[in-house]
Amino acid sequence: MQPGRLLKQHARHRHPASVGAIPCLVLICVLITVLAGCTYPAPEPTPPDIPEPPATAPAASAFAGTEYIERTFEWTYWRFDDITWEWSVRIPTSLYEDYSSRPRPQTADYTLYAKDDGDREIIEDLANTLLSYAESLDLDEYETLHFIATFVQQLEYAFDIDTKGLDDYGRYPVETLVDQHGDCEDASILLGKVLLALGYDVVMVLLPHHMALGIRESDKFAGTYYKHNGVKYFYLESTGTAGRIGMVPDEYAGQAAYIYDFSPRPIITHDWTGQRGIDAYDIEVTIENHGTVALDECSVLVGFEAGVGQLWHATESEPFPLHPGQRVEVTLSLPIPHTRETRLLVYVVHDGKSIDASRSQWFTE
Repeated sequence: MQPGRLLKQHARHRHPASVGAIPCLVLICVLITVLAGCTYPAPEPTPPDIPEPPATAPAASAFAGTEYIERTFEWTYWRFDDITWEWSVRIPTSLYEDYSSRPRPQTADYTLYAKDDGDREIIEDLANTLLSYAESLDLDEYETLHFIATFVQQLEYAFDIDTKGLDDYGRYPVETLVDQHGDCEDASILLGKVLLALGYDVVMVLLPHHMALGIRESDKFAGTYYKHNGVKYFYLESTGTAGRIGMVPDEYAGQAAYIYDFSPRPIITHDWTGQRGIDAYDIEVTIENHGTVALDECSVLVGFEAGVGQLWHATESEPFPLHPGQRVEVTLSLPIPHTRETRLLVYVVHDGKSIDASRSQWFTE
């Protein structure tokens, strides 16, 4: 389809999805070393012939007989603002309900919301539709990336507290498409998965109060980038329409960033409860692996903050493996120090490094 034809039609493009079986500051962890004395160092933080009917009936679709949620998206691109682009999709209600019912682990590694493959056909249809529109305009790769990003950037921005009543609620891409809105994490998850489906190398960029994407360096890229595993990833905004590759919004410029790639790996979270006795503090810690790769060996380290990166009465569990989807509970007890100016610190440790951490309030509060 030639650009001239698109302009003549004023191009309200329809591309319904056909869905059947739907399917740098990089985190630096400091080695824990055991010091002599009563303190312990704290860790840092993929026309035809009509065929004969088959001899046997085909297998039923996983979503046969299901209800569908239909959504249509319309958006524009600044260089061709007289064209309204359109994409329609039918999403099985049961698929949306499945994603909506999943727990929301307390982790900053939002790549976990992109690792599931149940939405593959939907994401591939969206990705291929966006790419075909860009090709019809004869855009080069640099501008194609901006054209694709525009679809996500023009989604309505909505705060989690207003839509879910929660301070933090990560959405799976299917949820964002059905809800037709989300915050910066949700937009980054969706855009990241679309770009991954097209073969791009992207990472998530977590700033103190914002999330965006990083895309591997290529022709014409300039501006802000982050180095991760020796590769330059240029900033790509996932919300708003003004952001271009390498341009960081003024309010986030110069801020340090944590980088999360989409590689298969463990994604570890934990929570805990504690009970204070007369002389000891008992704590129960639950550790879970939300990733796709097993952790061969990890442990739980607890202690009371002693200042300057040290712990009072540090106690560490025996090491244990943690497989994808596995949850392990650990119970520890440690003496209470003779000071009120302290708080409890909890670390999940792997290979001498903290991979997840939390802390209590100060005991004086």
